[in-house]
Amino acid sequence: HFKLMRKILFFLVFLSTFIFSKSFAIEVSMLEAEKRLIFQQLFSSKTCGTIYENINFGDKKKLRDEVLLKVFHNIKRVNIDEEKAILTVALDQRNFSYKEPNLEKIIFQALAVQDFSEELSTINETVAISKTKKIVVCEYNLNSGLEDGKFFNFDMTYDNHLKVETNVEPKILIYYDGTIEYVFYDEKVDYAIPDFDYRLYPFDKHELRFNISSGIYDKLYIERSDRFKILLEETKKNDYDNISFPGFTIKRYISFPISSTLVDVYSDYAKHSITTEFLIERNSISFVFKFIMPIVMIILVTYFTIFLPFEFYRISVCITLVLSLVAFNLVAAASKIPDMPYLNIFDWFIFTAYINAISVLIVTFIESIYIGHFMGFGQYDIIKVPRDEKIGLLKFRKISWIVLLLILISSVFVGYLII
Repeated sequence: HFKLMRKILFFLVFLSTFIFSKSFAIEVSMLEAEKRLIFQQLFSSKTCGTIYENINFGDKKKLRDEVLLKVFHNIKRVNIDEEKAILTVALDQRNFSYKEPNLEKIIFQALAVQDFSEELSTINETVAISKTKKIVVCEYNLNSGLEDGKFFNFDMTYDNHLKVETNVEPKILIYYDGTIEYVFYDEKVDYAIPDFDYRLYPFDKHELRFNISSGIYDKLYIERSDRFKILLEETKKNDYDNISFPGFTIKRYISFPISSTLVDVYSDYAKHSITTEFLIERNSISFVFKFIMPIVMIILVTYFTIFLPFEFYRISVCITLVLSLVAFNLVAAASKIPDMPYLNIFDWFIFTAYINAISVLIVTFIESIYIGHFMGFGQYDIIKVPRDEKIGLLKFRKISWIVLLLILISSVFVGYLII
């Protein structure tokens, strides 16, 4: 009779605690609760072992009831190896959770076996302080739990990935309110880069997308957790500075659930996934100052050489400037993007620079040939020749200036049309 009275009293205390915690939890919105730290009040190994023995949520391959799966992931770094065409996404944490209706009952039974252990009073104090029952009470190895059929396998995978690496064993956390959470840590996922459009390189923008989908197609629904919504909002406010992305700036980062029907639109089966999209812009300011601006200066100086008298070694200056242009092109090509079947802005910019520099060099050669072979003067004598004796040379120079200007304008216009 004494044991029976203790169990009845235990049940009344548990019930009153449940009602008390609910009254407090109502005052706190789910969004505010997610802002809190995750409270942990782990049960003893014995209690968690008893709970583990009594659960069998993964004994079947199909869901018995409809399940709403709440997903979350925290991306800490994204990297693109453009030469190897590899996109790497590093996640600090990824998890998904759902509310299991029978778990609270199993937890209650495990505590009841111990006849009012200190664990019950301690967990009740934590509930009162935190004003929520979202408290971690046990944790298990995820892979072992799936193999033993204790937890349901939602078969959440990265679509079209090349490989996934992690050095931390995934866990399953169970909460006092009956929530089961599948947690993965420090994952690094590699993808093959889609066909980027490099026509605007180095001022290009790209959209990236990756999906995490479930292999369960019936009675399953996916949505973002409130914690995930908070993370996305805070990331946007901070201009995405919490995500490392070498070489690029994130302009947009969104994540949303998506459902696509299988077979036909009338099918009851659907593929559920969480889709993450990035809009990225290349950091081009460094490229502009290291390569584009020096090349523009070289072209300007090359054009100014047509005003140099021949005794100041105009041909030598032009050849030196063309070689400088070649050197800058070779250095810029060291950080190359994949070879594409089309020209991008920088390709055409380099090509235009070559055309204009070589055009000035050709004009200089023609002028030197005209002075030496047709006028019969050396490069040091032509400056002493009276103006009325070199009218033809002066006309040639004016015409060459116009031709060079037309070449410059035409090359820029043609490049604009092609790109």
